[in-house]
Amino acid sequence: MGGKHHGNYINPCLTLRQPWASLLVHGINRVEGRSWPAPVRGRLWIHAAGKVPDAATIKAMEDFYREIYAVNGILDIKFPEHYPVSKLLGHADFPLTRFF
Repeated sequence: MGGKHHGNYINPCLTLRQPWASLLVHGINRVEGRSWPAPVRGRLWIHAAGKVPDAATIKAMEDFYREIYAVNGILDIKFPEHYPVSKLLGHADFPLTRFF
């Protein structure tokens, strides 16, 4: 089976809880911190974990990013309409410069 190698990984994937997974894929969240080294460069697939996010968490995160972006005069943020779980959502290119 062919594929691009990223360190010791072929098609690496990171599982995140919602709403962080969708916010990363949609380019709203541009920073993802880990306590372990990430040897991945290039494409990293983003998978949404199975835990259903509660409405209060989604609202809190959307409000947080509205405030952060407003500092730079960005007021029209396109948040995801849905925050699906247990799904492969898309990918981000690392270092985080491009989102799909």
